Amino acid sequence: MILAHGVGSRADLPVEPWLFAYSAAFALLISFAALRLLWPRPRLADAAAGTAAPAALGTVASVLGTVVQALALVLFGVTLLAAWFGEDAVSANLAPTALYIALWIGMQVASAVLGDVWRRINPLWTVASALDRVRGRDPETSTATGWWASNWPAALGLLAFHWLELAYFEPASLTAVAAFISAYTIVVLVAASRFGAGWVRTGDGFAVLFGLLGALSPLHRDDGGRLRLRVPGAGLAAVELRRGSLGVVLVVLGGTTFDGVTRTQWWSDLVGGRREWDLTAVNTVGLLLTIATVAMAYLVAIRVLGALARDDTDLMEQARRWGPSLIPIVLGYSIAHYFSLLVFEGQSFLALLSDPLGSGRDLFGTAENTIDFTVVTADQIAYTQVAAIVIGHIAGVIAAHDKAVERYPHRTAVLSQYPLLAVMVAYTVSGLLLLLNA
Repeated sequence: MILAHGVGSRADLPVEPWLFAYSAAFALLISFAALRLLWPRPRLADAAAGTAAPAALGTVASVLGTVVQALALVLFGVTLLAAWFGEDAVSANLAPTALYIALWIGMQVASAVLGDVWRRINPLWTVASALDRVRGRDPETSTATGWWASNWPAALGLLAFHWLELAYFEPASLTAVAAFISAYTIVVLVAASRFGAGWVRTGDGFAVLFGLLGALSPLHRDDGGRLRLRVPGAGLAAVELRRGSLGVVLVVLGGTTFDGVTRTQWWSDLVGGRREWDLTAVNTVGLLLTIATVAMAYLVAIRVLGALARDDTDLMEQARRWGPSLIPIVLGYSIAHYFSLLVFEGQSFLALLSDPLGSGRDLFGTAENTIDFTVVTADQIAYTQVAAIVIGHIAGVIAAHDKAVERYPHRTAVLSQYPLLAVMVAYTVSGLLLLLNA
């Protein structure tokens, strides 16, 4: 058991070499089989629309959405209050666990299962839309132009979060958590005040990421707001990345990869006895280089893909076109690296809700609850981590292949996918190697 992100324990034990070898070989074989044997015509685009959900289910979802939206706003306020004025101890204060566990990990999983629920319950959106209605503006619109209308502000916001989580020497410090939440809130609300609440949809990094992960869900809402059911992952065919969206994906993928790097003996030897800002400086360089490496590998693959397909489309446009195929890999990496943290520290989140400020209260009778570390075994954790990476890889390959046969003749489509397949295999094997050497 080792500390992670300063918020508690995780049980990322090294996977067995045989499990690594079989998983890597399986991912490779499935990938090549997909290119040769999968459907010769695109299927995901038709499946993306899905079928209408029962009216009763839609009504229940709408009511629950309103209730959870109100609860999320209250929880946001309590978290901010706890960060600034609560007990200065990670184990007794709600704020670090709410940020790193409930929001960052919990909402990624919830988005992939339930759809883009964050779009409805995002407390920053709730506040911004209320202000717009007071001012007589349509809360769904944004007047932003240029860089501010892209997803690059969202990518920078997530980069700042990753820096706090993975590079800063004391990520669970109440001062650091309070400063980040406050600064992030101010930036988003000021921008929303300037451009309209609709800007939150494109400028809030968490909103953009959770929205992209929602494409993996079997639940989604159409343009008319009606709840629909579809094949899990089919929504990837309907994702159209805008400027900066790919940056969001690569920042998260690179950041999670760096999280794995920091758990290797090699990185421990590199940082040695560095402390505080010296450690932060080394971590910052490592974080940026890892993100850059992940991004460069992807862009090189896209360049080769275009050459093989004799497609002279602009590189960045091509990169955005194939970017949705990375979304399931992002989710797989997140589950692999954070699964045990979610299972264990998720239990402490329920306890901290009863006494969010660490003042000795017990509002819901759960303050004395302790973490049950036997709820999952070490083997179950290892199998879940490996399965998440391999399944994410397979889903990515399928999404890319489906897009290829939609755009090119089958023979060209198969040929064009080899460079993208190569980089996906590299991501998968790298993720498995990090687990092997955790």
